[in-house]
Amino acid sequence: MSGHSRRGNSGRCRAGAGTAAVTSAALLATAAPSATAAEDSRATARAAAASSATRAPELTAEQRQFIEQEMGPEALAEIEKAMSRNSGFAFPIAAAAIGAAAWCAKGALASIPTSVLSDIAAGKASSKKTYVRNAVIGCLGGAIGGVVRKFLPGWVKNKAVNMVIAFIIKYIR
Repeated sequence: MSGHSRRGNSGRCRAGAGTAAVTSAALLATAAPSATAAEDSRATARAAAASSATRAPELTAEQRQFIEQEMGPEALAEIEKAMSRNSGFAFPIAAAAIGAAAWCAKGALASIPTSVLSDIAAGKASSKKTYVRNAVIGCLGGAIGGVVRKFLPGWVKNKAVNMVIAFIIKYIR
């Protein structure tokens, strides 16, 4: 996978997160005055993805419950608080953002063995750890805008990354 660039994988991620693209475009538009040129180009690509016919499937009740239990009320509250404080409106459910990010990241992580993903989620060292984290955070950024990098505490980011990995392993693979 070393021959693939982050940009190539994030393009697949954006297409897979069509459900959340409208929300992320609105969130990024709010943060645009302080955005860098790279963030501006990602916002444009996300807006284009909003018109894409590719959509992440709706979460089932079981999937939503899994996310809510594993993330915990404190982490979900932090995500919702950050989204509403920094964008003026909240994503309908933080769990939906996690689910959308998982469907987005599945393409970027397709060549990473499940055992390696499990090890990364468990905090074990791996040569693919940075790649996996960046792919997931990029997809979380697509699902809930710039909130992930800028406003979420580190413990919530880590929990969200691990939850996306767990969701991929349990429901997508």
